Amino acid sequence: MDLQILAGKKALAEIQQHGLRPERIKLMIGASGGPKWLMLSRLDQYLSEHFLSKATQPISLLGSSIGSWRMACYAQKNPVAIFKEFEQLYLNQRYSEKLIPSEISIYVQKVLSQLFSPERAQHIVSNPLRKLHVVAVRNRRLLNGRSRLSQGFGLLSAAAGNIFSSKIVAALYPRVIISPQKSTTPYFIKIEAIELKAENLSQSLIASGAIPMVMEPTKVTGGKNRWHWDGGLVDYHFSGPFNAEDGLVFYPHFFPKITPGWLDKGIPWRKAKAENYDNVVMLAPSASFIAKLPYGKIPDRKDFVNLSNEDREAYWNTVLEATNILVNDLHNALEKDGARSSVMPIESIL
Repeated sequence: MDLQILAGKKALAEIQQHGLRPERIKLMIGASGGPKWLMLSRLDQYLSEHFLSKATQPISLLGSSIGSWRMACYAQKNPVAIFKEFEQLYLNQRYSEKLIPSEISIYVQKVLSQLFSPERAQHIVSNPLRKLHVVAVRNRRLLNGRSRLSQGFGLLSAAAGNIFSSKIVAALYPRVIISPQKSTTPYFIKIEAIELKAENLSQSLIASGAIPMVMEPTKVTGGKNRWHWDGGLVDYHFSGPFNAEDGLVFYPHFFPKITPGWLDKGIPWRKAKAENYDNVVMLAPSASFIAKLPYGKIPDRKDFVNLSNEDREAYWNTVLEATNILVNDLHNALEKDGARSSVMPIESIL
């Protein structure tokens, strides 16, 4: 199969015995990754219509950066239609030859205002079955600037400290989770909480995806008077541990690898602990599938620089069509035996 179904120790045992069942999912995760999310758009649509639609229990939706946008789509009344709309808006991005943060931020606000109108935003924050949790980070008082000098100094300090410990990054950029009122945090780690409301949903999603030096930051109503940035700085692919009660953590991922924090991309020894993934079920394309894609890779932010608008859109559309193979693989695995014979240990990618 081109799609890998990977599971931690507890999840593996459960699926091998009972199959992958939507009623067992208590938490979903959406990772940071910008255009990489296009690897998951068709899977997201399939899961919304044919798998998670059967789940009647509350499911927490935890996301950072583009992952928080995906999770917000899952919390909508008609997620399939919203994902299709999101896909087209994302494909149609056009920027100046030199990427300007203000220009990118304006387009992001346009996309969010179209995807999450006041009526849709109200549905998201009041949805009793899909609880959205948006991850961002904020500046410390001494680093609370938005100039490129301030951003650069903060990032360099975090990168230097991260060599020794990822806790230094979280100390410089405290983790903030914006969640609905009276909801249980899906993370077993220290957080700073802000209540998610219809009025600050757009702010929260902008903050979660505000890549330093690339986009402009924002402040989030209900939080501290600080600039908020991309949650991927601390939770790029999420390393846990997760609070899913006695259920499963469901993690559709665009790549067969886990990089805990954004600054860990150059630190190969920084990995997620297997015990934190005991109850995780991950869907990810195989390395061989990715190798067959144009340019032998998945979409990324460099495509905006390395490809013309026309070439980038053609490439991304080709990738989208190719990922229908992943959808077919998942459908066949579930129809055959609930993925019992397809699931593999997740330790192989940790």
